Amino acid sequence: MTLTQMRYFYEVCRWQNITKAAEHLHVSQPTISVAMRTLEEETGLNLFHREGRKLVMTSEGSKLLSKVNHILNQMDQLETEIQDMAHNRNHIRMALPLQIGTRFLPRILGEFRIAHPKIKLEVIESGGISALQMVEDEKLDIALTNYTTGFSQKLFYQKLYDCECCFVTYPDHPLAKRKSVSFVDFADEPLVMLDSHYFIHRMVHDLFMANKCKPNLIHLSPYLHTIKNLVEQGICSTFLARQAVLPGENLVAIPLEKPFYINSGIVTKKGRQLYEDERMLIDYLKEITKDMM
Repeated sequence: MTLTQMRYFYEVCRWQNITKAAEHLHVSQPTISVAMRTLEEETGLNLFHREGRKLVMTSEGSKLLSKVNHILNQMDQLETEIQDMAHNRNHIRMALPLQIGTRFLPRILGEFRIAHPKIKLEVIESGGISALQMVEDEKLDIALTNYTTGFSQKLFYQKLYDCECCFVTYPDHPLAKRKSVSFVDFADEPLVMLDSHYFIHRMVHDLFMANKCKPNLIHLSPYLHTIKNLVEQGICSTFLARQAVLPGENLVAIPLEKPFYINSGIVTKKGRQLYEDERMLIDYLKEITKDMM
């Protein structure tokens, strides 16, 4: 006996009429008639006495109805619980790399958390490359990160803005007052860089390779605060996303004459069902991006 047969049988018993049962189920009358005949044949039970258009349950039909009714109630409860889990999971595992996190994290842990206190936010601060790998492996639900669309075909990318990558140095540096810099200006500069877990690391290396030379790297670090501290001390310069340099910091972000950009946005796993709490967070991120860019 299938669930469809059970539902048909329940409605026929409820209305004691095939036509009314068919109308309620939005199927044709012959469909119900055939289903009831098939059900009797398959079970070997006489389920109804037919009195004109009215169907009266037999004792066998009444016993079967009690069993069917219990199963259908259980199925309805299961469907409700599944919907509740899907719409009220209330737990988001999110990657937020440091360069973007400087602007977005206070808003997420401030406004969004206060507006949705039941949602547990588990925020991982990591490089963009590591973030996308964790989303692809479903260790995380979502990443708000810099990315390149060719990184993986298993991911779904929603671009929020173009992230400009700048030459970042200290205020007393000879280039600090320049409105823009060319490759020749910084080709020999001592640099500290975010390590290979960040897309900007790849982009800077590609830039130097295109000009057939190597960057003068004195240190690699996975920590944004280490990078900034070394630059603020006047030891070296770096390359960062413009959004990573905050007002009030003792840093100068200078655009390149030939600017280069990286995509910034929301990344999820292709084919994975988004939960309602994740949709709310994504909508929030899209909305505040308009104010922040």
